[in-house]
Amino acid sequence: MASPPTLPWYQMHSSSDVMAGRDPATSSVAAAILFGSVGVACAGMYVRCNVAGDVRAINAAYNPRASPLTFSYASVYTLFHHITVFGAILLFAYMAEFHPPYPHSEKSYDRDQFFFLTFLLIFAACFTVRRNGGVTFLKDKDKVKKVKGGNEAAKLVDGAPPSPPSREPVSATAPASPHNDVLSRDQTEEWKGWMQFMFLLYHYYHAEEVYNSIRIMITCYVWMTGFGNFSFFYLKQDYSAVRVLQMLWRLNFLVFFLCLSQGTTYILYYICPLHTFFFGMVYVSMSTMRSLNYSKYGLRIKLACLAFFIFLTWDVDTGLFQLLHFFLGRTPQLGAGVGVMWEWYFRSTLDHWSTFLGMIFAANFPITSLLGRRLEALPPAQHFIAKAAIGAPLLVASYYWATGPFLQGKFDYNATNCYYGFVPLITYIYFRNIHPTLRSYSLNMLHEIGKTTLETYLMQHHIWLTSNAKSLLTLVPGWPKVNFLVVTAIYFFVSRRLYKLTLYLRGMLMPDNVGTCLRSLAAILGAVMASYCAAVTLDFTGVVSLISICVVAVCGGTALHIYIHTKTWKTHVSKGSPEAAAGEANNMLPLVAGAACLVFLAGGCRAAALGGAGKVAALPKECGDFANDGQWVQVNTCNEFQRGVVQIDYGVRGDLSDCGGRSVWGWNVPDDKRCRFVQRNAKSVKTALAGGQVVFVGDSLTRNVYHALCRVLGDTGAGAYSTDVEPHTDITKELAGVHLEFRWAPLASEQATRLAEVLKQRAAPDAIVMGGGLWDTLHSEKDIHEAGIKNLIKEMRAADKAGVPVVWQVPTTINDPALNSEKKRGNMTEREVQKVRDIYKAKGVLSSARFVLDGPSFTSKRAAESYDGVHYPAYVYDAGVQILLNAFDWLVPEKYLPPNSQNEPGKNANVFLGAMMLALSFVGLFFFDGYFGASVLVSKIFLGQTPSELYAEALAPVHEKHGLPAVAGEAAAVFKKNNETDEDVEMSGLLLKDNDCLVPDHTKPTPSLSEEPLRKETRAH
Repeated sequence: MASPPTLPWYQMHSSSDVMAGRDPATSSVAAAILFGSVGVACAGMYVRCNVAGDVRAINAAYNPRASPLTFSYASVYTLFHHITVFGAILLFAYMAEFHPPYPHSEKSYDRDQFFFLTFLLIFAACFTVRRNGGVTFLKDKDKVKKVKGGNEAAKLVDGAPPSPPSREPVSATAPASPHNDVLSRDQTEEWKGWMQFMFLLYHYYHAEEVYNSIRIMITCYVWMTGFGNFSFFYLKQDYSAVRVLQMLWRLNFLVFFLCLSQGTTYILYYICPLHTFFFGMVYVSMSTMRSLNYSKYGLRIKLACLAFFIFLTWDVDTGLFQLLHFFLGRTPQLGAGVGVMWEWYFRSTLDHWSTFLGMIFAANFPITSLLGRRLEALPPAQHFIAKAAIGAPLLVASYYWATGPFLQGKFDYNATNCYYGFVPLITYIYFRNIHPTLRSYSLNMLHEIGKTTLETYLMQHHIWLTSNAKSLLTLVPGWPKVNFLVVTAIYFFVSRRLYKLTLYLRGMLMPDNVGTCLRSLAAILGAVMASYCAAVTLDFTGVVSLISICVVAVCGGTALHIYIHTKTWKTHVSKGSPEAAAGEANNMLPLVAGAACLVFLAGGCRAAALGGAGKVAALPKECGDFANDGQWVQVNTCNEFQRGVVQIDYGVRGDLSDCGGRSVWGWNVPDDKRCRFVQRNAKSVKTALAGGQVVFVGDSLTRNVYHALCRVLGDTGAGAYSTDVEPHTDITKELAGVHLEFRWAPLASEQATRLAEVLKQRAAPDAIVMGGGLWDTLHSEKDIHEAGIKNLIKEMRAADKAGVPVVWQVPTTINDPALNSEKKRGNMTEREVQKVRDIYKAKGVLSSARFVLDGPSFTSKRAAESYDGVHYPAYVYDAGVQILLNAFDWLVPEKYLPPNSQNEPGKNANVFLGAMMLALSFVGLFFFDGYFGASVLVSKIFLGQTPSELYAEALAPVHEKHGLPAVAGEAAAVFKKNNETDEDVEMSGLLLKDNDCLVPDHTKPTPSLSEEPLRKETRAH
């Protein structure tokens, strides 16, 4: 058996305490010291400015445009202000994760509500349609006019040059603008927006049935990384360290501090390492032998070499992946149950071709754009036929994907997503851009959602969802839809604020100067390490507490404030008014105010922690006092959701025969909010008991609980009536890797004997569940019964001494009128059985058990349903076993099985499908086709030129505008001669602005690779 999952190296406390929220992680203490110190200094500086009557620094902090950091009072205060806000958000996320006001809720999939919200978003988004560039549809509609001439009628906004009145059929090209080209900035933000919405909704509702669709959306994100970064490097030729550092900041700044403050691991937020890795792949590919980037075939040969590298690393089990990632561990940890090596192999394999395919599309993009506009300049019939001829093979491929790989189960689909996922992606791009009108408009609501995809992805783990996206944050208990609305509003507000903070701090700390960037990173690292050393010292001396953290933070913040004040205040004041300089009266007030702010905040956090719930974790032993405290409640089976389920899944009309409701067991709200009792499903039970053994010893009542556990683990027929099974016999089953035994022992003496046998086994069980006393009332003399109880207690205490937990099941409630024999009606009534219960308690049976499963607690209200006076329907025992499974949290240590030896890098290699991707890549590269061969014949037939022959004409204006090496070729020379430009077509596409989160960013819009200058037009007046 392997060791339990480890915390990151930067944690000092035990993993169980940290994961349960009982002890803050060492890094969390360090984060509290770091942001607490800055907060104290910031509050003091704020008070000092107000006391002095000089608020210039405060006003500077609210300037929406960031300036590089300087060692001045205003600039440092601005930095501290934004860091303090950032720290406050991290604190809120920490409290929501570890000390929420109410216990976190379980996810529940409601198919109807899931798709209702999806269609509602689309419906609402349709009312936000606008022409790309910021003009709304309604305002723009009246400005559009039709211009006739030559072979087309083009719709242009007033002021844009219309198409030439005549042109040759082959060389004619439909006009383009920065906002109606393929994959415009607005369109790609819209694309990211609806995908992000679906991605988040999938996680919130745990909608496993749409997993394959979500997998495609992640493929699209990774594809964008290749497309956007390739385009940037091709156009800008910026391979500087500043560019790399700024990109790494954008991708990893927030996730770094989330790991620090939450005590989590980097691999948990796998999207960030995924995009960081593939950004690095694009960077290395483009910066290596960069002179080849502008050679027609040199670039493509270089990309072909990259394709072979991908093929050998992921598609062939050569051991190259392990060699390149030798530094990754195999020890289980949070986010990587069998080690980071396998987790990273699994995650990267899912999309190992996606980035590369995005690079191919970017390399062919100018040609793809030119080809599309050439076809749009043809007569309408030819235009329609040509576009249909390109779309037909894409639709056929999508059909076979949708009816084949897409319908596979989750695990089978994961093995093929990297090979087939590009099919719906390319098809979507083509049909989303098939007509100029479709390209010219986008849905602004989705555009806004698409701006903050990184922040929304990261913060869903701790604010919208919790427990690393496995449960739901609850602020309005009992009102799930209202809670969804409230939490979602907070979640999106926080995400957008973090997006702005990340960019603002990048503007201050990571300007376009490599020296400044490196100094900023060194300062951040130094501050983090200093805070971490202070946290380690507190932990080593055993004085970690809220008070000690506050003391250290106040001392650090005070020292920081005094240093900044000494070095910058006089200079700052000297530039202000004399009245402001004379206004400072008390140097101690700012220091006291800063400390008071932190103390007040700490007091609020402590009150919230003491009065709130805890992080989702194994239940503590103290919850045993509440485990049996519950009741049966009526649930309406004719609600809207259930009506839909029975009609869609079973073909039954929504009008059911009985709407009276069904009784289900639930726990009363305990006084201890840490006691979050929930139904344990098969997955959680398998995880908790995997590789373990549970033995049941007792009578028929115990056997029924045994059958209930078997049903939880997948044996749905357990306990059903069968003439082939002897009623008074032992049962052994192996279910989902759990060994389950039932040993028949109805009398106390027999139970003691069977328990002794179990304890003599070579391998001790993980838990023993016992029950009895009922049948002793019929078959045992009093003295024999008491002797049996005495031996039973002895063996139970021996089991406890051996470290084997024993659960005692108290006899369930007796339904006297249903007892089916005179002997039972005379000796087994509820009154007589209650005497037995009291005897077992008085003798010490209950106190000798680690936990008592109280039968009357879950049967007393269902006594009328006992068909023979003793036994109950299966669903009643299902409630009893749920009480037992919750108790296993503190009774049975969590199982940590050794990593599966089959989960080794190379397991998912597929040479055949990898070779298929190589072939498709070569088609895209050397046929110069962004649609991987679908447009080659169409181009030749309708335009008389292949995409390869359009290369010079498509690339010449791009190279000329950006000062890139001239494109050789007759077509380029002719184009340059005949096409002087009045206006350059620019499309930002996936060339990142600051609002992109998963691919490159920069401050100015970057022209796309499709820049073909608009032709001059001579108008007759």
